[in-house]
Amino acid sequence: MADTAERIRDELIDSITDHFGMHITAATPIDLGFLNLKWKLESDQGSLFVKQYSKVRYPEQLVDGLEISLAHQHKLYQQGIPVPRLFSHQGKYVLRSASQERYVLTDLCNGRSIAPGSASEQQMYELGTVVGQMHMLLNTDVPPLPLHWDIRTKEAMLKHWEKRYRQAAARQCADTIAALEIQRRIIDETDTAIFAGCERGWGHWDLFVDNILFDEDTVAAILDFDRLHFVYPELDVSRAILSCALSGGLIRLGQVRAFVSGYRRYSPLSAEKLIRSIKLTWWREAEWIAVAEKDEYTPLIRFREENNWVAAHWDHLDELFAGI
Repeated sequence: MADTAERIRDELIDSITDHFGMHITAATPIDLGFLNLKWKLESDQGSLFVKQYSKVRYPEQLVDGLEISLAHQHKLYQQGIPVPRLFSHQGKYVLRSASQERYVLTDLCNGRSIAPGSASEQQMYELGTVVGQMHMLLNTDVPPLPLHWDIRTKEAMLKHWEKRYRQAAARQCADTIAALEIQRRIIDETDTAIFAGCERGWGHWDLFVDNILFDEDTVAAILDFDRLHFVYPELDVSRAILSCALSGGLIRLGQVRAFVSGYRRYSPLSAEKLIRSIKLTWWREAEWIAVAEKDEYTPLIRFREENNWVAAHWDHLDELFAGI
């Protein structure tokens, strides 16, 4: 039988019924995210959310890592952080259908998404509070572990830059060439020792507007913990700030101050660490500055905009965020 979304949906519903005795009355597809299939379910046990893990994006060797990430999500839920409640079967959060489709099942969270850059000051304060508490809970008395991702050397950055520059030149993409020339100057002039003090620990690692739900001024839920890894938690700080507070080419400083104030309730965050965090996210996401392809993943377009903003203000971030 063809590997269609409808077949997978029906198979997951059968699996959920077998594992949990639920009666599913409706399944509405959710067209968000990359490659994974998602549905909102209505059942005799309330509204649910199910996500099938793409075999391309999540080959079998990544499943053990997914289990670790979801186990952290479960602990955060138990500790009162607004995250979806997970269903488990035989001690596993990554569930399996009869034909070994891998999926995760949670309660459907209330709340709404916001447009990039549109968070209010109160929303940013509440988000900072949740992220600061989450980082505290994840990283108290945690033994050091191998990093899932580490900072690229300048040599690696330049090699990757040259590949993208050749592509932009071949396609005569003037905007991309101009952005890459700014990027090259920053790479050449930056001493990676500025990242030496970055703290290591567990971080969400995908904390942008698509993965945050608000209920008026409060955080209704932090979603999508699939990419939670032992990395640099401060990446969550700059990713959230850039995603929620950068609008129309301007960073809204009131929103930044509000996030930082909320975060500091639970975890330290100096102005120096904030600036380093922004530069770290830029360094990590520099590869997104490339010739745009057809039908690009929509958040990638926004990430590129954010990266260009940081590049344009790289030499003035200290001044811009002074006193925060």
